[in-house]
Amino acid sequence: MTQTNLKTPRADQFQGDREASQVASGDTMNSPKRTKRIVGASQRRAEIVIAALFLLTAATSIPAAFVLDPMLNAPNYLAWIFPNKAVVVLDTLLWSFNNIGIVFIAVFALPLLRKLDEALAVGYLASRIIEGTIMMVGIVATLLLIPLSQEFLQAGAPHGSWFLTLGDVLKQAKFLGLSEVSTPLLGLGGLLFTWMLFRYRLVPRFISVVGLIGYALVFLYSIVGWFGLIDLTPGASGAWGVLALPVAVFEIILLPFWLLFRGFKAPEAPEHPAAE
Repeated sequence: MTQTNLKTPRADQFQGDREASQVASGDTMNSPKRTKRIVGASQRRAEIVIAALFLLTAATSIPAAFVLDPMLNAPNYLAWIFPNKAVVVLDTLLWSFNNIGIVFIAVFALPLLRKLDEALAVGYLASRIIEGTIMMVGIVATLLLIPLSQEFLQAGAPHGSWFLTLGDVLKQAKFLGLSEVSTPLLGLGGLLFTWMLFRYRLVPRFISVVGLIGYALVFLYSIVGWFGLIDLTPGASGAWGVLALPVAVFEIILLPFWLLFRGFKAPEAPEHPAAE
């Protein structure tokens, strides 16, 4: 009896240690399976704002690219602008809302992105600010066409005058600011943004890959346009619309709706395959 009483605590101790080990190992095995997403209210608001801004930029830039440009390509565009200045103002307002959207997308994404890679996050914000500034030059050039058209009409719409020369210069400044110079920056900034989405798995890989491909095509296509090999004027080249399709799908459908319903995955630290 004495020997039995001495062995029982030891056996109970071994059994308790084994159960504790099983519980600990069970917690360890179950911990990676926890997929519940817990984020702060500020990040969730930022995700919703970013999604809304992407939709805003699409809803303003797409019609803005086609509202005024067909009219400016008419031979008598200076005689048309001042009597229809409301259309010109509408076009500039649409582009202005687009500029606000592209800059504030980077502003609201900065707090999350800088935790992962501060250099890329700041670079993305800088590229968006530069892009918006260049586009404002095109917007100002568009607005200057209104007083020029008024003076042109008051002078009797003379042919071969300096009004037409200055009007052509302002048209070219509009094109440079809103298309030829700003488009490469759109591609470059988009590549920085989607690379971070891809590298740190902030969204599903399919979404980030579509964005990477789309922005790479935009960047390369716009650089080729600088050499005059293709025409970047809206509506002038059918290939432009095809190559811009991946970016349109990314900015209008994939990313905004994913952010609205699921949001970014926010790792506590950058994920490195070598470390894993």
